[in-house]
Amino acid sequence: MASNNKKKKIRNIIIISVSTLILVPVLLVGGYVTYVAASYKRIGNTPLSIENNISNKVSKNKELTVTSYNIGFGAYSPDYTFFLDKGHDKDGNRTVGKSGKGKSYDDVMKNTLGSIEESKKLNSDFYLLQEVDTKSDRSYHINQKQMFLDSFKDYGSTYAINFDSAYLMYPLFDHHGKSKAGLQTFSKYDISEANRVEYTIPGGISKFFDLDRCFSTHRIKVEDNKELILINSHMSAYDEGGVIRNKQINELNEYMLNEYNKGNYVICGGDFNHDLLTNNPLFSYDLNNKPYENMYDQLKSDWISYMFDENKKCNFANEFKVIASDNEPSCRGCDVTWIRGSTFVTTVDGFIVSDNVKVNNIVTTKVGENGFGYSDHQPTTLSFELI
Repeated sequence: MASNNKKKKIRNIIIISVSTLILVPVLLVGGYVTYVAASYKRIGNTPLSIENNISNKVSKNKELTVTSYNIGFGAYSPDYTFFLDKGHDKDGNRTVGKSGKGKSYDDVMKNTLGSIEESKKLNSDFYLLQEVDTKSDRSYHINQKQMFLDSFKDYGSTYAINFDSAYLMYPLFDHHGKSKAGLQTFSKYDISEANRVEYTIPGGISKFFDLDRCFSTHRIKVEDNKELILINSHMSAYDEGGVIRNKQINELNEYMLNEYNKGNYVICGGDFNHDLLTNNPLFSYDLNNKPYENMYDQLKSDWISYMFDENKKCNFANEFKVIASDNEPSCRGCDVTWIRGSTFVTTVDGFIVSDNVKVNNIVTTKVGENGFGYSDHQPTTLSFELI
């Protein structure tokens, strides 16, 4: 009898132990999923505050410059790879990035300071910056927004949050963590009004882990009593087939066309996460003559979508042109480290301009001796006049 009781006791201990080993992880995962879901909310369409606004009005027929630059939250040193980026090497083998946050506090600080100095050298009238963090684990809580504000004191500015996430426990061995980031815009001219306008984003589980995509709009006074509508945009990158990105283009086009029909000048710049050169009617590139083919030996990265179809058409109205530069790529693949001549490159940063804006020039600045010195993007600058 004692022997049976002992066996029963051992059996109960085993059952309890196994149940505990199963139940605890389930409770932890369930608790984490509940936390992420409960933390989620969309920011929506909101007015933006304007700091240090400048009283100058824009003059017609005067050359002005605007620079778009995705600073990559200060993480992208040349040897940095990002866990969401996927592609293939020249032999077709799968390549996947590794890191979820910057390599170190010192490295993120170095890249942030480098991006600031590169921006200042350009001395543009307007700056459209993307992936600027304020308080993020991925950038070691460096307040990049404030660093740029301290360096551009002669400019008015706005900041539109597009990433305010719960703590993201991926990748497993280098958590992306909790993030707060946005679009920062600088202007040497009077911004009478600024707003955050949300984009459609993916549904399902992916919405908890992607940015809260948006564009920011700025009404800038012109001496003829019209307005320059300056837009800072950062579209989705990882939706399969570019379905969400196409919806975002349509939403942006509708907004821009509405402003153009009021008689305003419209310029949108930013990171479009589309190849802006292939099939662009302003260039001779197509799928048989791809941009920068002599600059890389990788296959095309998985996340790339094309702005133009094979008939050289895109979803923007005829009143607008897609303006991009091919003197230097604006973006590199981040599934592998940066090696000029090997790593995939493309141009996804540029501008959409209305036909009452005269484009004088556009150029992408090579950052560092081999390019991409402080970010996976390089700054692109448009010279223009309002006519």
